[in-house]
Amino acid sequence: MTFDITFAVRGMSCVSCSRAVEESLGRLPEVKYVSVNLGGGKVYAVTEGEPIWENLAAAVSAAGYTPLEEPPGEDEEAAMFQAALRRTLLAWAAALPAAVLMILHMSGMHIPWLTGAEILAGFAVLLGPGRHILKGAWTAVSHRHANMDVLVSLGTIAAWTTALLAFFHFPIWSFGAMAPLLPAFHLSGRLLEERLRHRAGADLRALTSPEGGKVNLIKNGELIAVPLESVEVGMRIHIRTGERIPLDGRVISGGGGVSEAMISGEPLPVAKSVGSEVTGGTVLESGLLEVEVTRTGEDLFLSRMIALVEQAQGVQIPLQALADKISGIFVPVILCLACVSFGSWLLFYKYLQPLLMWAVLILPWIPADAGPWTIAVFAMVAMLVVACPCALGLATPMAVSVGSGLAARRGLLIKGGEALQTSGELDVLIFDKTGTLTVGRPSVVFSSLSDPDRQAAAALEAHSIHPLARAIAGWAQSFPGSEKDLPKVENVSETAGEGISGLVNGVPYTVGRPNSGTESSGTRVEVTRNGLPAGHILLKDAVKPEAAAAVAALLKQGVRPIMATGDGEGAARETARLVGIPENDVRFSLKPEDKLRLVQSFQQQGLRTGMTGDGINDAAALKASDVGFALAQGTDLSMEAGDVIITRGGLEKIVLALKLSKLMARKIRGNLIWAFGYNIVALPAAALGLIHPLVAEAAMSVSSLGVVLNSLGIRRGKGARKE
Repeated sequence: MTFDITFAVRGMSCVSCSRAVEESLGRLPEVKYVSVNLGGGKVYAVTEGEPIWENLAAAVSAAGYTPLEEPPGEDEEAAMFQAALRRTLLAWAAALPAAVLMILHMSGMHIPWLTGAEILAGFAVLLGPGRHILKGAWTAVSHRHANMDVLVSLGTIAAWTTALLAFFHFPIWSFGAMAPLLPAFHLSGRLLEERLRHRAGADLRALTSPEGGKVNLIKNGELIAVPLESVEVGMRIHIRTGERIPLDGRVISGGGGVSEAMISGEPLPVAKSVGSEVTGGTVLESGLLEVEVTRTGEDLFLSRMIALVEQAQGVQIPLQALADKISGIFVPVILCLACVSFGSWLLFYKYLQPLLMWAVLILPWIPADAGPWTIAVFAMVAMLVVACPCALGLATPMAVSVGSGLAARRGLLIKGGEALQTSGELDVLIFDKTGTLTVGRPSVVFSSLSDPDRQAAAALEAHSIHPLARAIAGWAQSFPGSEKDLPKVENVSETAGEGISGLVNGVPYTVGRPNSGTESSGTRVEVTRNGLPAGHILLKDAVKPEAAAAVAALLKQGVRPIMATGDGEGAARETARLVGIPENDVRFSLKPEDKLRLVQSFQQQGLRTGMTGDGINDAAALKASDVGFALAQGTDLSMEAGDVIITRGGLEKIVLALKLSKLMARKIRGNLIWAFGYNIVALPAAALGLIHPLVAEAAMSVSSLGVVLNSLGIRRGKGARKE
């Protein structure tokens, strides 16, 4: 049996770090799948058997990073940000004077003590705020991998070494001013990147309670404010008007109206009284409630929602495959290329100098006539700091994090990153009818049953959760004299797509699909007694108000809508006409295996096929489809089989999912093009000595920030702003 686990990791700064964690965890025999989301600092793993935290933590520690069973809270993150801000400001306090002196020197002013000042400033930054970078580099190297900290550290030490060599009159220009400036730029870029990553997770954090984790606990008749995490199942809590219900529970006293828009999309408050269930995260708009807690921690509805979203953010998607392959060897390759560049300038300086003399007319910072040692160090340092594996590593995780978090706020739980990508590539979308295109509350409009047979049918249908069964049971009980207990039922058996059967007072009855293809304008349910027809029931179900608009939007996007239902031809064609599905795309009288074969037939034609449903009979087709859309009010089996769960709202959310998917895919492609393009242009230019190391460090930071900002653009994209 497999288990999923998601946990946080502290200390990762680039894709090389996350890859080292993946490889270390992947070596554990019980880990069957692992993916690290660099953007969110989270690990998602699938293990054979229940995960052993000590083993997972040891593997992460072996890679040089800190595993966290619980992610850091808002207060801890704020403290970490303040510490990073202090480091950055201290770095600039030493770097800015060095930069001013460098500019004055380059403008022609003679400053005899400049080299000594550069040595001191670089030393102060390396042992002060830059120590954080050196520590990250040492952690990586001591655990046999290299990351961005290694590149920046080497570049900084190389620049500082030139100041020492120049101080002792070695024939080389001093680039000592870059020793404090490179860490300052790097720390600034990382600070901004971390802030933007925090913004990217805002949609997911908005799903949780904003009240700071305090709960009014009822103890000995008094109210005591206690931390949320200290509340246990069985305790009683007090909720006042306007407060968010912090935990799942059952009302034991009081009453009021609760807004459940977060779950169901229903804008009007739902009345709650003694015995009613309440869900953590919903809001009490009026009244007072005393609630007995029934679920805490990971069992909470909201916690399960967030866990699903975090799993989606952790699962890699096809668009990331090439970036991952390149990122895995990126830093070692850059180190080799920087050494090659250094050696080439030492060996071939006199042959390459004419290129520099021409380039200096356009790029005045190039030390064209400074000699081979100076230009060799200049090019090597520029190559070390201009390279940016972070942009490649963030390209997909950042877009997935923003996209899945936004989807969750809009009422869509997307179980996997691949579903986020594939949703926007669908060619065909198959719809179930009852409960999906229709409201799922059919009503009986005709019956040919006798009173005893009606009661027998109601007794059987009371054992089913199918919308038609609930309608028949309710209808049968509404007749005068039906208030008494239903007949005794034994040996109940329900077959998905067929119906339900059993012994009613010892007599075999079956309620379900008619054996003949009898035409009707509604849904026909046949009742048999002792294997012989006892009569039939005719039901009609109203079409969902948003169904026609959703189908029209899909057609506009080039997605072919198909209806697949177990109902008869008349009811199917009538519903299809009302929602706008073409007549030749209606499939009726289907069994669950027929729906599965329908999905597979489209896939065999090379078409990306989605399925939307809410019942047991849809589960196989949902699982087999490229993307399965399940309704939260449907069966547990259909939600388990679905890739996307619509937690609130209706079919318009499917259209939103397709829009978000296309937008996210565009952003990922844009991120990858930017990340690849930047490195393809910047690295050769740095190797040729055309980029100043300070410009290189600034460009490296901008490349990562560009990926993050582009990903945040998903929240501003067309359709993303609409609830």
